[in-house]
Order: sequence, then structure tokens, then C-alpha cells
Amino acid sequence: MKKFNFLFIVLAIFTIVLAACGNETTNDATNNSEDSNTDTQETEELAYEPEEIHDTDVCDVCAMAVPNNEHATQIILTNDKALKFDDIGCLHKWKEENGTDDIGAEFVRDFNTEEWLQIKNSTFVYDEEIETPMAYGVISFKEKADAEAFIEEEEKGEILDAEALANHQWKMNKEMMDHGEHEDHEEHDDHEDHDEHTED
Repeated sequence: MKKFNFLFIVLAIFTIVLAACGNETTNDATNNSEDSNTDTQETEELAYEPEEIHDTDVCDVCAMAVPNNEHATQIILTNDKALKFDDIGCLHKWKEENGTDDIGAEFVRDFNTEEWLQIKNSTFVYDEEIETPMAYGVISFKEKADAEAFIEEEEKGEILDAEALANHQWKMNKEMMDHGEHEDHEEHDDHEDHDEHTED
């Protein structure tokens, strides 16, 4: 009887040890899988980096200067060439005309901090009265809460995620464009008047 009890205890201990080893193996496999997923995400994020905006940069669609501000956007092609745009609407227009097969990554900037963000990870606010360089009325945010705060403060705008942005009906607000062009002409005329007075 004692011998039977001893064997039972040994068997029980052996079973516990095996179970512990099995759990450890499972945990290691799970951890390795999580690490692999993390590495994949990091690799994806680092695969294409946005370029800095320079004074000489012009929009690849409208040929206007690309200011180094919160409205600047860019596409990095799979051959690492950077295409820069002064308005996210121009970026979308380029995609409509050229397709997406050669795109490695798309970047916008946070409206508040000007931090570069991937479009797929951003939140957007649209309103036809939001001023943007080409009057498309779309601005971008890293955090949805910041987008909501903008709408509450300005009392206008609607939230768009990346999927909704892809299906957005892009159009320029002609009134905003005309207003901007009018201001530009006034500044140009003032400059010419100043030059004429200087010559006199």
C-alpha cells in the first residue's frame, strides 16, 4: 500500500511538471508571436519616412509652393521618391490620376503640432469653410479627441476616418479660392504701386 501511494505521488508530480512545461512552451510561443507582430508593425512604420519640406518644393499637382506648415502632405513611392503637395486635396487628385500601385506610404501633418502622420492612422475634419491652401477644406489630426475639440471650438466640421476620407467627395470651395486669389492680386497691385512710386 505504501508502495502504491509512493508511485501515485511520483506520478502526480510528474504530471504537474509536464503541465508546467507545456504552459511555458505555450507562453513562449505567444510571446514570440506578439514580438513578431510588433516587429512587423515597426518595420512597416519605418519602411518609408517622410521628407522635410524645403523652400524650393512645389506641389506635384497644382505647381504652387508647398509651405512648411500643417497643410503639407506627401506620398513616398515604392522607389523612395517623395511627391509633395500643398493641400491634401491635391494628394487625392494625384492618386485619382495615377493610381495607388506605386505608393509606399502617404503622410499628412497634425493640424496642431505639424507632426508627420500616416494617413491610415489619422483622423480628419472636413468643412467647406475650413481654409486650406487649395480650398478643399480637409485638415488632419493625430488624435480623434483633438479633431472633436476643433469642431467644438470652431462650431463647424465633421469627423472623417481614413476609410471615410477615401470615399470623400473632393471639391474646391470656389468662393474660398476666389477670396484667396483676390487677396493675392491686391498684394501684387500694392507691390507694383510701391515700385512705381519708388521709380518716380
